[in-house]
Amino acid sequence: MQNTEKAKELAAQRSLEFVEDGMVVGLGSGTTATHFIKLLGGRVKQGLKVRGIASSKTSEDLAESLSIPIIDFHVSTVIDVAIDGADEVTHQLELIKGGGGALLREKIVASAAKRFIIVADSSKLVNRLGKFPLPVEVIPMASPLVTKKLQDMGFRPTVRQIASGEDFITDEGNLILDCHGGEIEDPHKVAASIREIVGVVEHGLFLGMAERALLAGDSNVTELTR
Repeated sequence: MQNTEKAKELAAQRSLEFVEDGMVVGLGSGTTATHFIKLLGGRVKQGLKVRGIASSKTSEDLAESLSIPIIDFHVSTVIDVAIDGADEVTHQLELIKGGGGALLREKIVASAAKRFIIVADSSKLVNRLGKFPLPVEVIPMASPLVTKKLQDMGFRPTVRQIASGEDFITDEGNLILDCHGGEIEDPHKVAASIREIVGVVEHGLFLGMAERALLAGDSNVTELTR
């Protein structure tokens, strides 16, 4: 296993300390969240009683394959703890998420959680957000209109594509615009401006949501709290 993958697994292992018997657990998406789900599945096989609400079809399928009971918000509108990864994390726990394309469901799950905890390798820690392109989920019909508005804000949006050259389609049937533009000086202002654009479903700025981040290096985990 490469060092980065070891770090991701180390962070995911640490996050299990926040999961208790009887909890409803938010299951994130992406590579580090996958490590968490696999480790959680091992705990379930040992007798831990939890129920999961997944932030993507991929995470839901993985959890079910590991015998983690999956429910939805019709069963519980409250999540005790949600564990997810991030593409960038600042020391103030500002996040960019959505590299895997599940940002809408990820934000829904995070918003319903009493505790939202990020797990990542230490390379995701940045002083200021923006090196990683900001994902914006849009209604397909509105994509050209939203692209123009984002360009007016100083971004260089591109429609995300898969390896075959076709457009990436989210679980909800939408497109993702990956917005390049360098460091974001005022994430809250940018987030508010993007949300005002008609046709935008959600953006990948997760602000004021995470309680803590568990960032792993080669052999240790650093814990950041807000």
